[in-house]
Amino acid sequence: MNAGEKKENPHAGHRDRLRKRFLEEGGESFEKHQLLELLLFGVVPRKDTNEMAHKLLNNFNDSFNILINSYYIDIIEKSGVPINVAVFLNALAQFIKVYQLEILEQKTELITTKQCGEYATTILMNERIEKFYIFCLNAKKKLIRSTCLLKGTSSRVIVEPSIVVKEALFCNAVSVVFAHNHPGGTLRPSEADIELTLNLKEILTSINIELSDHIIVANGQYYSLRENKHL
Repeated sequence: MNAGEKKENPHAGHRDRLRKRFLEEGGESFEKHQLLELLLFGVVPRKDTNEMAHKLLNNFNDSFNILINSYYIDIIEKSGVPINVAVFLNALAQFIKVYQLEILEQKTELITTKQCGEYATTILMNERIEKFYIFCLNAKKKLIRSTCLLKGTSSRVIVEPSIVVKEALFCNAVSVVFAHNHPGGTLRPSEADIELTLNLKEILTSINIELSDHIIVANGQYYSLRENKHL
């Protein structure tokens, strides 16, 4: 090679080729690292994202689920990526969750304990702080709306009856289901959980709204207060 000649870049045009392939073929033929590489184009400008995609997947068991639901600091420390990449991956997890919930809400019935438990687990899985939800239902036990009423610390939330009543009345709910998570991993209800549930049940009954169940979620599992005869 002459001194004045530039060495050809083997990666030149790679982004355009990958985008074109995706548009022409769809993503079904892509390997995991190629899909991730494509997603990272928007947050990592003018840089080869192939190596970054490989490193991210290698450090998180080749699992999109584990990767995007890992704490952003863990993603940075394990893979050495910039903070904007880690935040993007966490935002992607939330985007997917909201998308799934929108689909679920269009056809969700919460009649059985299993239906209530599985729906609550979907909403509260991988949450790092305690959250308290109310699921408002119509007369046929179809979901009107699910709302996070409170976000607490890593260990507890304090629920005011007035906000529960306000949400139930706003939705014209015939019945409601409560759900909250225990980030610490203990599935069984505390005495405070049981006392709160019974107190809210009494208040809702006074305005002709049924408390169908209260679901606790921890480590991908659920516990029904009704099924376990606390209600």
